[in-house]
Amino acid sequence: MKSEFVQPRFVGPRFEDATLPVEVARDLAAYEKLVKELAKHLYLRDHEERERVPKGFAADFQLHLVKVDEGSAKPLLAMVSAGLLALDAGTSDYLIKARDLVAECIQSQDGQLPAEFPRSLLAYFNKIGGSLRDGEQMELTTKQGGNAVLTPERCKHLVLAANKQYEREVEVSGTIEEANWGKSTFQLRLLDGRQLVIPMPESFHAQAGKFGGHPRHLVVVQGVGAFNSWDKLEKVVSVESLEIQQDFQLAAKFEELSSLVDGWYDSQGKAPAKEPLAKLASHMIGHFPETLALPAIVPTPEGNLLFEWDAEGDPSVDIDLGSMSASYHSFSLGGGETERVFDLSDDAVWLVFFEFLNANIESRLT
Repeated sequence: MKSEFVQPRFVGPRFEDATLPVEVARDLAAYEKLVKELAKHLYLRDHEERERVPKGFAADFQLHLVKVDEGSAKPLLAMVSAGLLALDAGTSDYLIKARDLVAECIQSQDGQLPAEFPRSLLAYFNKIGGSLRDGEQMELTTKQGGNAVLTPERCKHLVLAANKQYEREVEVSGTIEEANWGKSTFQLRLLDGRQLVIPMPESFHAQAGKFGGHPRHLVVVQGVGAFNSWDKLEKVVSVESLEIQQDFQLAAKFEELSSLVDGWYDSQGKAPAKEPLAKLASHMIGHFPETLALPAIVPTPEGNLLFEWDAEGDPSVDIDLGSMSASYHSFSLGGGETERVFDLSDDAVWLVFFEFLNANIESRLT
């Protein structure tokens, strides 16, 4: 048995075609749980002689998505009893009261939350609205017919009304300094120098062991972070995905080079050809010796590349992308020069090329 319960309205660019991203289902599931917990609280408030709600109270209550109407995106949620019998009228009344109180709480002004709404349940707004992005909102109709508007900022204020921290989705990047296998965590050093302890799923242990302590490799963490009232990230609560970006400085440089167009240099200058540039990047990213300092990579007006190191002898390599040849040059202390040419079109030569650079360039940095 089912009956219409609530129809929130989601507003924002992602909802304009009257569709809902799958991630919004987490918000609706958290809303369902909040309504159930709030209904229990309201029942106990009205029955002070009881220490707990009756056995099975609202146990069969479920919200089902019936359809999504237009008007941005308006999912119609029906109250469904999971059991063979419909929810009794008393239980339904408390669920409806809880629904209306949630909307009233969202609509209330800061510092004027409804007295009936327990502060202990405000933490649910870490998840209800958790998938909303800047410029998006979720609207609920109030008992009086108005709109209660939930935005990421409103979620933050509701949670902070009872807690010192609020949670929202976060993406951070940094390098793995060390791992704690016993606690299944690793220490992430952010690019700005700050450090965070990150929960580590068992599936990531092997990668943490391989890339930990190697500052050239970046790990991108997506998950849920806890922020204080000044919007400072204090910790990562949970992790949804971890991605390793090997030699991220090199990757960023090659991405920059691939975006060049003809005329990049003083209205002249030929852009590097994309296919050989991509081949060069694939051989260097993840394979460049970690004991050797990364070179400065400079495009030339002819459409080629120049590698330069700040090291003794001013070593450099001219890369001809047309022939995939690498011409090494450096000066020696006695006034002589060292030159050597490598045919990088042969995949087997790359290992020889890296070994030569490692042996001949004195400045070695990680």
